[in-house]
This record gives sequence, structure tokens and C-alpha cells, in this order.
Amino acid sequence: MRTQIAALAAIVMLTFGNATAWALFETNKTLSESATISMEQALSAARQAVQGKPVEVNMGKDEGRVVYKIEIVDANKKTHYVYVDAQNGKIVETKGSVLK
Repeated sequence: MRTQIAALAAIVMLTFGNATAWALFETNKTLSESATISMEQALSAARQAVQGKPVEVNMGKDEGRVVYKIEIVDANKKTHYVYVDAQNGKIVETKGSVLK
């Protein structure tokens, strides 16, 4: 009986885990399809706004628009976040000076 319950629990977790992963994949696919600028163009815009090394790029929604969120670490080891509009390449917002 315990084996059957464990097997059923594993099947349920795998099924719902895959559904969640698929939903995230579809969301990311939809976001990237709505972008008109490339990740490289977004990185270029972010580097012009903040000097440093880009360490992470994510795509998401901010106030209804699709944006690239780019994490940049400067020479003083401070972390900056640059939000670039995925439609026009303009800087939407910068947040920063967080020590790492």
C-alpha cells in the first residue's frame, strides 16, 4: 500500500511539475516573441547606461511592457539593474549601487 501511495505521489508531482515547467516555457516564449530588439541590442543599451560587466539577463513584464532586466556589476563590485524596453531599446529604469 505504501509503495502504491509513493508511486501515485511521484506521478502527481511529475505531472504537475511538467505542467508548471511548460507554462513557464510558453510564457518566456511569448515574451521573447513580442520583443523587437535582440538581447545583444539590450545589452549594448545597458552598457551605455552603466559601465561594468553584465552578469545576468532576464526578460519579464514591468508595468505592462516587456523588458530586459540586465544585472551589471561595476568595477567597485556594486550591482546595478538596468531595465531596457524590449520594443524600442530605451532605458526604462536603472536601480543600483547594491554591494555584492
